[in-house]
Amino acid sequence: MAKFIHTNSVMRVNLANLNSSEGGGNQITLKKITAFNGEEFVYVSGQAFRRYLRETIYWLTDGSFEICGIDKNGSPIIKRKTDKGEEVLVKDKKIQDTSLKEQGYAGIMSYIVENVPELDMFGFLLSVTEKGLGALRKASPFQTTAFISSFPYRYNTDMLTRSKAEEMGGDIVKVEIDTFNYLQGAQVINTKMVGAYWDEHNEKAVSVFTDNHERNKRINWLLSALQNTMGGSKKARLLNDFSPVLVVATIQKTGVPYFSHKFEISPPNKNAKAQSFKDVKGKLDLTTFTESYNSVESYLDKVYFGFNPNAFLNGKEIKQTISQIQGIELCANPQAVYDKIKEEFPL
Repeated sequence: MAKFIHTNSVMRVNLANLNSSEGGGNQITLKKITAFNGEEFVYVSGQAFRRYLRETIYWLTDGSFEICGIDKNGSPIIKRKTDKGEEVLVKDKKIQDTSLKEQGYAGIMSYIVENVPELDMFGFLLSVTEKGLGALRKASPFQTTAFISSFPYRYNTDMLTRSKAEEMGGDIVKVEIDTFNYLQGAQVINTKMVGAYWDEHNEKAVSVFTDNHERNKRINWLLSALQNTMGGSKKARLLNDFSPVLVVATIQKTGVPYFSHKFEISPPNKNAKAQSFKDVKGKLDLTTFTESYNSVESYLDKVYFGFNPNAFLNGKEIKQTISQIQGIELCANPQAVYDKIKEEFPL
């Protein structure tokens, strides 16, 4: 039976530009979506978040997880290490290694999945010109939503100076920043498709690994990156902790993100005057989450919930509510949730 990991996490933003968009002139804008009432909400795209995870895994593994270069067509360049350095195998729509080419569709797909962890975990599309192969592609077993803010954008900005070598000073650039907010997003990992690919010639899943060690290692890489995501734009001067302050994680029978954006967070009371930084925290309402849980409980094998009580105004209330729900294991913190999921995929 297929086994899926589903997580829904909340990050707290104090002051950051987590995903820049295209701005006109001397302006760096945030990515935003507009609601029906005209309010704008900040978001981090799924593409940006996946890039954050790639870079996080690279550093967590001391570079043993390698990130592929990109050729002029936007496709990944596949290389192999040799005694003489690196040898290019696939680039510019051509399979440049004769021995690899002779293995055909199944051999090439198996080689990529086994030897290029990045493409196995995050998917790929290679349009090659060799006859009989067609497109070489794998859908990513890791899927994510965009991370969307809980509160509307409040039009805060920062200023920086863009220096010019030929003159003193430089241009003043306005940078949009998100402040005192929360971001929420969901992920699904199809664990059976890590170390495997969908054979489009025969319409079936093909597992490449003969045991679970390498598969579990890659799953653990993803979970560790979700625990310790190094994310954000303009980090040199707007660094923000992108690790979760709340997470629910499940082992489940389907690939449906049941708890996607199910945590409703309300802003502090506008009439109450903030006395300190702690007074700008939000209040978490679990009604939608618990309703969703009750409706899909039969599809969930295990459910873990962890949060930092001091990240919300009603931390004690949250703990009391979750501890009373049968079938949900309350963990000490968000990090412990991911550790529990890792236990299901031992190395």
